[in-house]
Amino acid sequence: MKGIGPECAIIPAYNAEKTVGHVVKGALALLAAVIVADDGSTDATAQVAEDAGALVIRVPVNRGKGHCLRLLFAEARKRGFDAVIALDSDGQHDPADIPRFLDAHRDDPGAVIVGSRMADQGAIPVHRRNSMLVARFYVCLAANRYIDDTQCGFRLYPLSVVESVALHKERYVTETELLLKAGDSGIPIRSLPIPAVYLPDQKTYFRSVPDVAAISVYVISYIMVKWAVEACRPGEVNTYKGPGSGRDRFFLSPAMDRAFESLMVLTCMPLSALYCALYFLLRSLFGIRVFEGLKGCGIPVGRVFLSTMMLPLLLGISIVDLVGNRVGLRPGLTSRFVTKWYPNLWK
Repeated sequence: MKGIGPECAIIPAYNAEKTVGHVVKGALALLAAVIVADDGSTDATAQVAEDAGALVIRVPVNRGKGHCLRLLFAEARKRGFDAVIALDSDGQHDPADIPRFLDAHRDDPGAVIVGSRMADQGAIPVHRRNSMLVARFYVCLAANRYIDDTQCGFRLYPLSVVESVALHKERYVTETELLLKAGDSGIPIRSLPIPAVYLPDQKTYFRSVPDVAAISVYVISYIMVKWAVEACRPGEVNTYKGPGSGRDRFFLSPAMDRAFESLMVLTCMPLSALYCALYFLLRSLFGIRVFEGLKGCGIPVGRVFLSTMMLPLLLGISIVDLVGNRVGLRPGLTSRFVTKWYPNLWK
């Protein structure tokens, strides 16, 4: 599987024997190599991928998407590739879009290219769309730039970008961690419109509650650290300076990191109130350019801090909506609340 070009496809796969072969064949029609990480599957995923022409890395037990991505990045680099296109194995990403990613990469070789389903919002289930909008609000703040769809896994990564950051998180958090650190270190991130594909019998291993919670607490902890740095270093915009800097300073072990995230979640509202007071006090009275990263987001800074303090209310409204949906009322309160308090940044 010697590549004839600088890019290859990488596919994390778990129990995807029905779909992975089609994805591999579609990618191989456009790229010289496809590397699949079989994440401890209990079905014939690995064999189907090999039969379709992929190089397969077998992970003995299920370790999650983040672990697979790290293995795939390392394998692609070992084989001499400069960039990788990541696709899901479940058929949600159409390999026919790969040439568009390659074109975008040629135009901006140093950028991360992220697929965006937001132009096709009608095809996205309402509960998923609301979580995507809230995630976009905070990921854009942390990454200092607008990213249309922060949760799409169809991406092109220059491996030089991947190697410039430390990836500590696991499962689906890894993809968000990579975006935050790349953007916050000044690396460009481009959005590329793609269709939103939700197949009727499509199986997902994304767990709505624990995986959304894990992503949320990491992003909140990242922003609390970032705003602290911006308060202490007037004029600072990109607070991530590579492995060991910024949020990485608090990663001593997985257990200690979870404890730190819990602390940040418990204190994010009083911290946001403090940061808001510091912002207006230092900038208005003393002309000190603190929280400079917030100036580019396109909405009043006070509104950003207030939206953060409204997160418990969002949780309560979501619960009311969930109960209402169960009894057939469908109040739709969450969508209206998200639209009002977590708007489209940088637009």
